[in-house]
Amino acid sequence: MALMIATTALAQTNSYRYSLDLTRVKDDQLQVELQTPAISQSSIRFYMPKIIPGTYSVSDYGKFVTELKAYTKKGKELPVKRLDDNSWEISKANQMTRMSYWVEDIFDTQQEHGIYMMSATNIEEGVNFVIHTPGFFGYFENMKEIPFELSITKPEAFYGSTGLIPVSSTPTQDVYRTGDYDLLMDSPLMYNLPDTTFINVANARVLVSVHSPNKQVTSAFLAQQFDKLLQATAQYLGGKLPVEKYAFILYFAEPGKAQPAQGALEHNTSSFYYISEYPQMMLAPSLVDIAAHEFFHIVTPLTLHSEEIANFNFNEPILSRHLWLYEGVTEYASDHVQVRYNHISPAQFLDKLAEKINNNRSQYNDTLPFTELSQKAAAEHESQYGNVYEKGAVIAAMLDIRLLELSNGQLDLQKLLRRLSQKYGINKPFKDEALFGELEEMSYPEIGDFLRTYVAGPSPLPLQEYLQKVGIVYEQQPDRQVATFGKVNLGFNQEQMRLEVSGTSDMNAFGQAMGYQKGDLLISLQGQELTPATAQAIIQGYSANTKAGDKVEMLIARKNEQGEYQQMTLSAPAQTVTSPGTVSLRMAEKATYEQLRLRNQWLQANPNTARPEDVESIDALLKTLYGVISGPAGERNWERFHALFTPHARMSAMARNKSGQQLLVSMTPQEYQQKNAPFFMESGFWEEELGRQVVQFGELASVMSAYHFRTQEGGEPQQRGVNSIQLVKEQGRWWIANIIWNTEREDNPIPANLLPQPPKEASKKAKK
Repeated sequence: MALMIATTALAQTNSYRYSLDLTRVKDDQLQVELQTPAISQSSIRFYMPKIIPGTYSVSDYGKFVTELKAYTKKGKELPVKRLDDNSWEISKANQMTRMSYWVEDIFDTQQEHGIYMMSATNIEEGVNFVIHTPGFFGYFENMKEIPFELSITKPEAFYGSTGLIPVSSTPTQDVYRTGDYDLLMDSPLMYNLPDTTFINVANARVLVSVHSPNKQVTSAFLAQQFDKLLQATAQYLGGKLPVEKYAFILYFAEPGKAQPAQGALEHNTSSFYYISEYPQMMLAPSLVDIAAHEFFHIVTPLTLHSEEIANFNFNEPILSRHLWLYEGVTEYASDHVQVRYNHISPAQFLDKLAEKINNNRSQYNDTLPFTELSQKAAAEHESQYGNVYEKGAVIAAMLDIRLLELSNGQLDLQKLLRRLSQKYGINKPFKDEALFGELEEMSYPEIGDFLRTYVAGPSPLPLQEYLQKVGIVYEQQPDRQVATFGKVNLGFNQEQMRLEVSGTSDMNAFGQAMGYQKGDLLISLQGQELTPATAQAIIQGYSANTKAGDKVEMLIARKNEQGEYQQMTLSAPAQTVTSPGTVSLRMAEKATYEQLRLRNQWLQANPNTARPEDVESIDALLKTLYGVISGPAGERNWERFHALFTPHARMSAMARNKSGQQLLVSMTPQEYQQKNAPFFMESGFWEEELGRQVVQFGELASVMSAYHFRTQEGGEPQQRGVNSIQLVKEQGRWWIANIIWNTEREDNPIPANLLPQPPKEASKKAKK
């Protein structure tokens, strides 16, 4: 017993013990209490995060911390000196046992800041608390790697939504523990009256938690929207997830009060969403896309990552060079899983890919090496960060195609990452500079060449060449001349509710002639007021309709020496620049069998590639359908059989039950195989078409096809019936969408117009 007590006391002195009381709000602030770990040195620094993973931009959470005080065991206040926005120096720290400070929320602050709303905080007494942990909890220098405990006192009936699993929970208090500071920072919480729904996905419990002030969105509805995609994602990732619990935490802001910097932020076992509140049917499609992206982050970088991510420095970060992996692969996978499991069509997937290609070409520097962009994403290449979701995803798509080509369809990008995950994981990061070599060693030398050339090098991706491998036609419209806006970075000033020049590092000659400066607020362009609702259309119209030499006038507001905004007009003759022609992607109508096979391996979960001659016409498709299941006892060519059907095809039969009633029995082609393959292995079966009628309307066709079958070649037919077959022409070929068959009976004879007619001459002789 004495040993147990001593061990507990030791653990308490070597851990942080934070507490937060949500029932004691003061002027939109909460007080944070900390029982500090044991500190041996006489002076120590305390930090709040400057930058967090996922945003890679300066946040300065310490700006919202005030009245930071440190105390001895007897309650004596110790000297504390604020050094900058995010750090404090505490003297006589070896005597400290307790600290406290106040935190202001960010959602409705009047302070200027650069924090995205999906990583901000909310303190709305009695209604909602968003506890993004970087906004509430700090750390002592060189002391991030010890345990943290967080105790939250909550209003009765409030529920804490988080990816963390509490070590204890009562109606008024939750207690959480993490092994270190990084895990605490990666664990947002939201407290409010609950609207929650759980989904079982593979080995994980997935929470969907919603705060919707006007009840326009419910967790039950979103869970239903997310469910199919999450189940498909589990299959896409190999059937098992790397987490036991995951939380989708969604805060919907009233439109009149919502801040414009909206979106979602990934975490290890959760993702947080700040979205304007609108009817849920309107929000559902975009939310599914966003949720798909954020959920994939459970793989990269949150489970599979480099040392720079594992040992993230929240105040002086060294960024990884592999944002193409962390964000690009994730963005690609969130679209790819949807086409592989038939949530979107191949044409829709190609449209998304084309949009990313166009955004990369028109908005970003296509020759900037991606490794350099990544390492300097928070500094000189901040304006290029958005390209991780555009070119980063396209890099992943081309890498996937190349892997499938080299491996004859046996190794794709996800399988390669699973190989990497077997060697590295959440507690074993890889070395940043060694990743390309690791991936090359686990795959092919050509993959190393690809990464060094197109990710670490300035070469544009060979899009046309790679897409041709999978039978995709790459079409590009001619380049055109458009008026430039100046190539300045634009942001949104939340305090002034205006567009703002957020950076001028890439400013071109026209921008210099106009005289833009960082911090300028944009009021109007050519007399048209620029608001969040109108700015995009006005700027696009200006670019398309302004000619070189036209006078351009921009009304701006700029701070003077006293820090007050003064309006002024900037003016210069318009200049034009070359805008790349729009790229579109479509499936080749006459792709070769090799192209079709590789395309299906890329876009289908269970790829089956039809021979072109099997599906080039209605007649060819029906001959193949009858022929592929016919023959002597033995294995059928099921791959050829399945390649005839659409992904959602059904096969149905009218059959009698024990009472003699006719009932419809429906199945998938895969279930048809399971039911009939054993019979075909033991018995011969020949099914032949007797006659047909076809009604075709464009790409749709309905076929009534009479048949008979026999179990001995050349023997007497044992049964006759009619197949009702619905066909569709898509991607340059015919598909079976549905088959229903019924057998002939005395009271149900095959219509004469579906049976072979006797020759006219023989018919006349019969009459005589």
